[in-house]
Amino acid sequence: MRKKSGPGVRDIAAELGLNISTVSRALNRSYLISRDTTELVLRKAHEMGYHFERTRKCIVVLLPSGNTELAWYSLSLINALQKRLSETPYYWEFVNEDKADIIQERSVSGIISLEFTLRIAGMINRKYNIPLVCINNASSHADNAWSVNSDAEDGVRKAFLCLREYGHRSIAFISTSGMSFAGRRRRQAFNKVAGEHGLRETCIAVPGNVGSYHGTVLDLYRRGITGIIADGESAGLGIWNSLNFCKIEIPRQMSLVAWEMPYVSKMVKPAITTVEQDFDLIAGKAVSLLEAQFRGERPGDDFTVPYRLHMRETVHIPRDVRSSD
Repeated sequence: MRKKSGPGVRDIAAELGLNISTVSRALNRSYLISRDTTELVLRKAHEMGYHFERTRKCIVVLLPSGNTELAWYSLSLINALQKRLSETPYYWEFVNEDKADIIQERSVSGIISLEFTLRIAGMINRKYNIPLVCINNASSHADNAWSVNSDAEDGVRKAFLCLREYGHRSIAFISTSGMSFAGRRRRQAFNKVAGEHGLRETCIAVPGNVGSYHGTVLDLYRRGITGIIADGESAGLGIWNSLNFCKIEIPRQMSLVAWEMPYVSKMVKPAITTVEQDFDLIAGKAVSLLEAQFRGERPGDDFTVPYRLHMRETVHIPRDVRSSD
């Protein structure tokens, strides 16, 4: 006779007096089952020693819709998530945020959201009873909702200090990430770090016109700015190109620190000094936070990931740009 390996769905259903289908859906965190029933089933399953890995779960990765300016960021994150999810026993699929209603047609166990405008966490928590992890967005600390964020202050501070250590006092932060959660945090961090160094009067944050930065960099050059921090993965190469187009020599007349564009930032000449989000660690932690919730655990807190600095060729001791006209 084959030895019984442990309690199954049928055993849990018998203990609770529930239908087998109800227990199965609750173990898969289906939105069709109430939160109270799901929590009851999960508690009983843990008490009975149920092996959760038996249930093959489906994870939906929600993608932001219509944001081509974030292509480099999104591709890097998607690649990291695909790599990490391929190491798990789960099914997964990528779904555009504006098609999120497809969740109602699936037995979805968890969601990883790449949407970044503070809308998704509250909507999912109100509409579905499904564990959620937001990446570079606020989770609102709603039930079953947590977040993994790159440390905005750490990234901006590393970029700023890189320029300060070379003697720059007039630094511009070109913001290209609009009203996103991460973009707002990075602008706030820039103002904070500039204030700590007593440079509020000579350091400025300006919006960037995605697609063409010619007018922006020329204006900054004429105003005496000697160093630029280019916010966002898709901005660095565009600003590098505009500086060259406007014949502002890098780094003799203008130093540049940007967000890392994989395989690109280090290939151009001069190679761009960058700060980089650790996408592999972000993806790994996002999956781990979902898995903790699959086990019925409540994560202790949101998770913050530090940046990495890549020192290359676009930062140098500043010169008075007006003297070279």
